Amino acid sequence: MGFFKNITLFQSDKFGINVILDILIVSFLIYQFYSTIRRTRGVQLLLGIGLIWVLGIFAQYLEFELLDWIIDNIRPALVFAIIVLLQPELRKITGDMARLRLFRPFLLKTATDLDEIVEAAKIMARNKTGSLIAIVREHSLKDIAEQAVQLDAILSTSLLLTIFKKNTALHDGAVIIEQNRIACAGAFLPMATNLDDARMGARHRAALGIAEESDAVIVVTSEETGEISVCHDGEMIHPVKPIELKNLLNTILQEKKAGPSTEKRSELEEKEEPNV
Repeated sequence: MGFFKNITLFQSDKFGINVILDILIVSFLIYQFYSTIRRTRGVQLLLGIGLIWVLGIFAQYLEFELLDWIIDNIRPALVFAIIVLLQPELRKITGDMARLRLFRPFLLKTATDLDEIVEAAKIMARNKTGSLIAIVREHSLKDIAEQAVQLDAILSTSLLLTIFKKNTALHDGAVIIEQNRIACAGAFLPMATNLDDARMGARHRAALGIAEESDAVIVVTSEETGEISVCHDGEMIHPVKPIELKNLLNTILQEKKAGPSTEKRSELEEKEEPNV
């Protein structure tokens, strides 16, 4: 109980802007921590530690001397247990905080290796292999990536071709590329709904859907026609010639735009089939 007795933040003589900032910072850290561990084994660990902590408070309040002595001796080890057992989650939290917009001017941006993506797209287009590759720019796709198969792998043409190989488990999902690494595969992107062209397939609808909700650049290859499409800022460029793909991606990725625009959208040509 002594811990709570020492909290004097809300005393009238101390309440001020520093107290408000203190509360906001702590609240933000708690939120970041919870949003990171909520789908991991860290939740069960923290629940157990919290239970021990609350049990210690009651033991002290009810004067259970033996139980209070045991928990008092356990508490110092709990801090090390959190650091050791939650090391991956803590590393992820610090990484997410480093990517906040506030710190972006101080960070060196990792350029995406477009050669690997372009080469993979050319091969898949030639072989009529369906693919969906999302390149993250400023807006993170963390929520979508967390629901997919985590990879965090080096970006390479061979790995992209393996992921999108027909009849494999990850073939129908999207690959998300961030910081020049394949963050995940098998991701399910939100579908675009307001479409006039009913002939557009699920893969292109997903590409347009995420292009409307974020500033990501999406490369799509159709398994029906073998054509390449590029979606960004709520619009689709179709078809894209393989020889022009790299220059187009370079141009889009170098643009500085505040956010996605939904005013423009190119239509699929007459030869596009429904199942792409």
